[in-house]
Amino acid sequence: MAFDKLTRLSGCSSPRIRTIVIQMTLTAVIFILVSLSDCQVIQEPPAVIVYSNNVSSDTGSLVIISCTVFAIPLPNITWTVTNQYGSTHIVENTSTTIITTSALTVQNYTYATSHLVICNTTENDTGTYTCSGSNQVNGSSLTVTSEEFGVAIRDINECLPNGGSGPCEQCCTNTIGSFSCSCHSGYIQSASGLSCNDIDECVMNTSGCSQNCTNTIGSYNCSC
Repeated sequence: MAFDKLTRLSGCSSPRIRTIVIQMTLTAVIFILVSLSDCQVIQEPPAVIVYSNNVSSDTGSLVIISCTVFAIPLPNITWTVTNQYGSTHIVENTSTTIITTSALTVQNYTYATSHLVICNTTENDTGTYTCSGSNQVNGSSLTVTSEEFGVAIRDINECLPNGGSGPCEQCCTNTIGSFSCSCHSGYIQSASGLSCNDIDECVMNTSGCSQNCTNTIGSYNCSC
């Protein structure tokens, strides 16, 4: 029984160990001499043990999805996304997407955890994500892929408040992840892009009046 326990703890298995294991009393020290040539390197194919649940969030938010893979030796983790249009590609580090990976080894078992951080999300980040872990076992490359989990990014319609004008003084048009303001005829956008200023058609000589021109808010009048 002591032999079986010791071989499991050492991570090696060899008939030679039987000849050098000396059983003594429970308080005695057991010395084990193991030739490295008799040890087999422990190798385990990758297995996904933890991965994120589905995520639903608004545009402009921060989303973090995680995946933990167990393997010996240390696995390499990659992320793949299939977007809402059906296109699949590998996720890479960008100015708004950050991938971090850390490793923890406990009693020869290696756990690699990867975090996919999406900053300032847009609807383009919507899709199904998977993480894949790969390593080499006995000279063969092995890969395991997690179940798919979805990320749904909802667009915020900034134009809904204020009767449909949103932050705009006059006209608001919602776009994916943003909005735009515009003005009625006879007005021009201010430098802020949110408010509108009256166009003085009389001063700009765009009224078409042959004699007298009187500017009004948003329009003008001609007289003789």
